[in-house]
Amino acid sequence: MRRNFISLGLVWLTAFNLRVILFAIPPSLPAIRSDLGLSYSATGTITSLAILVLGAASIPGALLATRYGARRLVAICVAGLGVFTISLTLPPAVFWVFAGSALLTLSIALAQPPLAVLIRRWFPDGIARASSLYGNGLLMGNVVGASLSPYMSRALGWRGMFLAWAAVALIGVVLWIRFTPRDQAAAPPANLGAIARDPRVWLVAALFTFQNLVYYTVATWLPFLIDDRGPAYVATTFLFLNFIPIVPLFALSFVRWQYALSTTYYVVAGGLAAAGSLGLLLGLSDLVRPLAFMVGLGTAAAFVASIALPPLIARNESEASTYSAVMYTVGYLLAFTGPISAGMLVDATGTISMAFWPPLAGGILMAVVGSLAPRLLTRSQAAAAR
Repeated sequence: MRRNFISLGLVWLTAFNLRVILFAIPPSLPAIRSDLGLSYSATGTITSLAILVLGAASIPGALLATRYGARRLVAICVAGLGVFTISLTLPPAVFWVFAGSALLTLSIALAQPPLAVLIRRWFPDGIARASSLYGNGLLMGNVVGASLSPYMSRALGWRGMFLAWAAVALIGVVLWIRFTPRDQAAAPPANLGAIARDPRVWLVAALFTFQNLVYYTVATWLPFLIDDRGPAYVATTFLFLNFIPIVPLFALSFVRWQYALSTTYYVVAGGLAAAGSLGLLLGLSDLVRPLAFMVGLGTAAAFVASIALPPLIARNESEASTYSAVMYTVGYLLAFTGPISAGMLVDATGTISMAFWPPLAGGILMAVVGSLAPRLLTRSQAAAAR
C-alpha cells in the first residue's frame, strides 16, 4: 500500500515536470527576446519548434516504448528534460535557446507513451484514479509553469528560473529511479498501418489540432499584449487562461453525459475560443482577463474531450495507445504553424494584436469540425461494434 502511494506520488511529480518547464517558456519570451535581440518571428518560432517536436516525437515515443523498458525510458527522458533545460542558459545563447527548447520537448514527447503503459501496469485495480492523478499533475504543471514563472524570472532572471525548474526535474528522476518498482517489460506493439487507414483517427486529430493551435498561439502572444503591466498582471492573466477554466471542467468527472461525442459541446467550446480570440484581436485590453478565460475554457474543454476519444472509440488497449500517438503527432505538427504565423503577422504590421488572427481561425474551425465529427464518430463506432 505504501509503495503504491509513493509510486502514485512520483507519477504525479513526473507529469508535473513534463509540463511545468514547457509552460514556463511562453511567459519568458518577452525577456528572452529583449535579452537576445530576436525578431518577433524568431521569438514565435521558439514555441512553434517545441510544438513541432511534440508532434514529430509522439509516434517514435510509442515505438520506443514497445522495444525498451517503460520505466527506464521514462527515467532517461526526465533526466534529459533536466539537462536540456539547463542547456537553455548556455552560450551561445541564441543557439541553445532554440536547440534546448527542441531537445527538452523531445524528452517530454518520448516520455508520455511509456507513462501511459506504466499506469495500466502498476495500478491495474486503480487505473481511473492513477490516470486522474496523472492528469492532475499535467494540469498543475501547466498552471504553475505559466503563472509562477513570471515571478521567478523577475527574481532570478529567466536563466535562473529555468535552472530552478531543471533542479526540480533532476530531483524527480532521482526519486523515480530510487522508489518506483523495478520494471523492464516493454509496452504492447502498435499497429500504425491499420490505424492510419481508419478515418476516425483523422477526425480526432482534427479536433486536437485546432484547440492546440488556438491555445499555444494565444499563450505565446498574450504576454506581449500585456507585458507593460508587469509580471504580477501577466501571472494573474495566465491563471485566467490556464487554471480558472479547469474548475468547471472537473464536473465532467461526475456526470454520465458522453460529452466527448456531443456536437453541442464542441460547438460551444469552439465558439468560446473564437470569441475570446476575436476580443484579443480587436485589442480589448481592458477585458483581457475574461477574454483569456474564454479561450482557456474553450480549448481546455476541447482538449479534455479529445484526450477521452481514443479509449472511447478504440476496440483494445493497443489500438487506443496508437490512436493517441497519431492524434498527438498530427495535432502538434499542424498546430505549430500558429505561433510562427502570428509572429510573421506582427513583424509585417508592427501590431501585437494581429497575432490573434490564427487563433480566431482555429476557434472557428474547432466549431465547424465539432459540428460534424461526433455524428461521424458515433456512426463509425456503431459500425465497428457490429
